[in-house]
Amino acid sequence: MKLFTTIARHLADRDLRLRQILAEVISNDHSLRDTADIAEQWQKFILGPFSQLEGPLSRNIVVVIDALDESGAEATRRDILRILAVRDAQLPTNIRIMLTSRPIMDIRRALLASQRVQARSLDDIEAKSVARDITHYISTTLEELGTAFSDKDLEQLATKSNGLFEWARLACEFLRPRFGVEPEDCFREITSHVVGDASTLLDEMYIAFLKDLTKGSSLNKFRSVMRQILWSKEPLSISALDSMRRKFTREDDHFSVHVILGYMASFLTGTTDASTPVRPLHASFYDFLLDKTRSGEFFIDESDVHHQLALASLCVMQDGLRFNICGLETSYVRNSAVADLEMKIEKNIPLHLLYSCRFWATHLHDSPFDTDLANHVMAIVIGERILFWMEVLGVCKCIGEADRALTSAEGWLQVSILYCTS
Repeated sequence: MKLFTTIARHLADRDLRLRQILAEVISNDHSLRDTADIAEQWQKFILGPFSQLEGPLSRNIVVVIDALDESGAEATRRDILRILAVRDAQLPTNIRIMLTSRPIMDIRRALLASQRVQARSLDDIEAKSVARDITHYISTTLEELGTAFSDKDLEQLATKSNGLFEWARLACEFLRPRFGVEPEDCFREITSHVVGDASTLLDEMYIAFLKDLTKGSSLNKFRSVMRQILWSKEPLSISALDSMRRKFTREDDHFSVHVILGYMASFLTGTTDASTPVRPLHASFYDFLLDKTRSGEFFIDESDVHHQLALASLCVMQDGLRFNICGLETSYVRNSAVADLEMKIEKNIPLHLLYSCRFWATHLHDSPFDTDLANHVMAIVIGERILFWMEVLGVCKCIGEADRALTSAEGWLQVSILYCTS
């Protein structure tokens, strides 16, 4: 989690004094370059530098943390919420933090209990104000796209959105000029249905987009790619997804995810950069795909995805693990004392290998027994590769996951043995 390091970097870009202080902080403590400790990030990168500033900030600053509910599981957010709720008063008086989120219980409970937090629900904003903002957004966006719609058309689109900005965003994307498609035909398609509730409107928009995307024979490829993305334990980039897919058992799955994701920029980030993790632009898209009553033919089930990901992870580890993978000069010093360790990790431990090392046992736990899969497990745990695996977890500060992984794998193997002998 690099939330506060990212905020610190953006603040430093706007104040040269902060940039100099941060540079000194990092040069005096190399371990801070890759610290995952949220509290330490907040203290060393935010509060500490501000306390050292001579004189006030030259202007007011608003730090925006968007979609905190999509930052991970409840346990991941706990420390962030504790810091935001308790320690924000220590910031300079001309800094404010604006946080957006769906009203998830842990976020509401942590923030609403603080007297320094002012909360406002989008449900409390006047409908007229929302409609005016959406109309302005649609008008500006379509003008930038070069489409020619009348004021009456824009008002119709705004009315159709029923106050839902995500629908308006997708509608503008759907109306974007593209080869062989008339924007007027797209306009008639998305405005032909009666106005419904928010979820129904979004579902209709998602279906319209996906039908256009999967024309021909690409529906199975779409399901295959989205199944891998939805059931991966952490977001992966296109290059990492491809590296995992090359280890899938079915030859039909050995295609680049870009053939699908390259056309899904309206739904996902990371579709134009092979190294950026793929994430949803709006959480409702994943909710839609996982609900068969809503998504119909575009429903994504688990199928055998955990078996495929477990096997792929084990194969990636067999091919990629090696002794002293980062090329360290000595093993007699702490990782924190190794110069440029983070750079060495990035160079020698690709994302798909780190993912495999961290989550192979998790996918294995959710996989049915398979002799071939069991043989791959044994090839890792009874040979020298188990030491190489622990080395990767160690340099990447994930060694605490090793015990849980081995315990889980042992349980899976024992159940499998009982299955075979019964």
